[in-house]
Amino acid sequence: MKKGYKVTDVKRVKKIGVAAENLEELIEKSCTKLGFNVSCAECRLYVAEDGTHVDDDDYLKTLPPQTLFILLKEKEKMVTDFDYYYTMIRNSKKDYIDTGLAAKDFLSTNFKEKFRVFQKYIAAANDAKTMLSERTQDPGWFEGLERSEKTKEQSMSKRVKERMRGYYYKTKTALQSSDLYVHSKNGRGKKLVDQFLLDLRKLLELNRYNEGYFNRRDKDKRMCNENGLFECGGLWNNNKCIYDGEHVINPYRSREERIIFQTWNLDHKIELSRSVVPKILEAIEGLAQGKVQCIFCEKISSEGFVEADRYYLQIFTSENLKLVHIVCHYKGKHDVQSDVYTLCKKCLGGQTVEHN
Repeated sequence: MKKGYKVTDVKRVKKIGVAAENLEELIEKSCTKLGFNVSCAECRLYVAEDGTHVDDDDYLKTLPPQTLFILLKEKEKMVTDFDYYYTMIRNSKKDYIDTGLAAKDFLSTNFKEKFRVFQKYIAAANDAKTMLSERTQDPGWFEGLERSEKTKEQSMSKRVKERMRGYYYKTKTALQSSDLYVHSKNGRGKKLVDQFLLDLRKLLELNRYNEGYFNRRDKDKRMCNENGLFECGGLWNNNKCIYDGEHVINPYRSREERIIFQTWNLDHKIELSRSVVPKILEAIEGLAQGKVQCIFCEKISSEGFVEADRYYLQIFTSENLKLVHIVCHYKGKHDVQSDVYTLCKKCLGGQTVEHN
């Protein structure tokens, strides 16, 4: 079944509507409608908001109708919505920004105290709009977003789901490009990887992609307060942010803050690429070789299962994810590790893992 999407070029000059059933059809039609005088094979498709490369039909199917894509020619570089709109804001409000730079000297002394005072005035000035929710009430906040996004909470929930999908496809790409998957004997390794990915995806869907993390109405899961204010959690190995009161943001307040919020990261304390994915591969390889050590009874058996729930917690939930300001996003190696989580048949179902 065909779905309708929106596609533009890197300069956002022309936005077109395209109905397509698969990735190949979407690129081919977009290339023609945008007037690209190049082969479709030289074009690449990206999600406009976060720059995720759409390279297979599976990922495309997870994206909702009317998702906006950027179609690039071979030598063009991707510019995310954040970079594009940030540049636009900077150019259109140059005088405002220059005034801010001129005030730098004033703020250079006793900065923290002055910053807190300014924060109070800014918050008070915007409180009225901050608590508005509907598109009809605060249309400026929704500028650049899809028409299907009717409330701020719905829009912020969508941002979480997009990040979660990104983590899933990053995991999927790493597993399916591994030697275990590509060169598996009798295809057993490939089948085990595919089954694990299916289990992982089912857990994501069951938990609605943890969409409540950015939704201020979700009292159980939200990472913000009831007004939508988010605070930085600090470096991965700290209990709180060292920039006391400075690394805060309320993307519900204004369009500009919503855009800037895209630079805030959900940081994996146990790193996805360096630790979680290698341990998943190690667990699956043990199953493929018939050497399974159960994490509960600690016995070694020839058959068993990967406990997908444990890896789900580490990849997608607040058990291992910390919301941080870009300054507090440490990209060096984290000194904590994942583990091999496999179960024997006897222990399967005897233990439960709570999903945050």
